[in-house]
Amino acid sequence: MTFSETKIVIKERNDLSDPLEIKNDVRHGDALTCLLFNLALKKVVRDSNINTRGNIFNKSIQLLIFADDIDIIARTPTALRQTFLSLEK
Repeated sequence: MTFSETKIVIKERNDLSDPLEIKNDVRHGDALTCLLFNLALKKVVRDSNINTRGNIFNKSIQLLIFADDIDIIARTPTALRQTFLSLEK
């Protein structure tokens, strides 16, 4: 029930997107689910050919990945969009 009608917004600089409804969720609390999700996520990031070495001080994007969350930090809106599209692909 805690995931019903869940919505998110995306922040780019000081602009917020319109709310987006989350329609799929991942069951929480099972250690195996988290492990399997992390393995799949690692493959997605590796296959996207995104440079994961270093940090935002010496490159244009940085990914922060923990459990089932990905934060994309980018220096420009273009870099953010390109990184998102690489991950989505």
